[in-house]
Amino acid sequence: MLAKLILITLLLMSSSSFAYKLMVIQGVSKEKQTFITRGGKNSNITEGQKMTFTSDNVSLIAKAFTVTREFTQWEIENDLTDVPFTRGEMVTVYNAQEYLWTLTPEKIKRKYIKDNIFVTKSSMEAGIALTRGLSESTSGADPQNTDRGGYQFQGMYKKEFSINWAAAYGVRYTKEIINVPDASFTNYRFLGIAEVRYYFDPMENFYNSQLGLGLGFGFGQSRTEAAGQVNFGNTVLIPATKIMMTLPLNKKYDVEFNAAFENLRLDEQDSRGEDQTTNLTNAQFGVLIRKHL
Repeated sequence: MLAKLILITLLLMSSSSFAYKLMVIQGVSKEKQTFITRGGKNSNITEGQKMTFTSDNVSLIAKAFTVTREFTQWEIENDLTDVPFTRGEMVTVYNAQEYLWTLTPEKIKRKYIKDNIFVTKSSMEAGIALTRGLSESTSGADPQNTDRGGYQFQGMYKKEFSINWAAAYGVRYTKEIINVPDASFTNYRFLGIAEVRYYFDPMENFYNSQLGLGLGFGFGQSRTEAAGQVNFGNTVLIPATKIMMTLPLNKKYDVEFNAAFENLRLDEQDSRGEDQTTNLTNAQFGVLIRKHL
């Protein structure tokens, strides 16, 4: 009786250890009837074992044909069907008997990863961006052609809530040069920034990169200098809309490219006490490095 219990326990452990895995196709035969994956006897795979392999559009059952210590050659059950996978493709693998009820395995795989594998992380970000003025209007001044551009540095703390949602907050320093027909000005801004971000599901076929959308708000100080005159005041970011593309470098670091459109309001006062309001629309193109904590 004890021997039977031990045997059943070992079988259950073997089955559960291979219940749901992701594998990379290492090679496909010229006849398209067999393929190779990493993992063999060291992963408790035995000759004759049957597993179900799925990708986005297809699901098939294959039998372990040749098993070495580190690799397995699989033969598909249906001789009339060619192997639909390609070398380097990632597939989902599970026990052929336990999961035949699965009709949409890739959706279930993504849900499984979101609910059971994905771990929310916190991270620090440091980025640089170039800015370009698209439109500008200033109270008490006639409209004129303005050439406005500069750069900014930004440091933020990011907190993930799920694989799709995150929030970030931090500080930004901006320097812009404003050229008008008869003069040149320099504007400095220092703001506190808060953003809400939505990231789409990772693109497995493109280095697990993620596209994202962001909505940001900010408040801070503004200073404009020109020919011995300095204006001080406040600036409000209302709002910034951003599109992002994140590329994981490794488990600790990501690089992110982003582009944004920003609406800013500058309420400044000159040395004579006169108020001046400037409304800006800027385009921004930047890159940042993110370190997971």
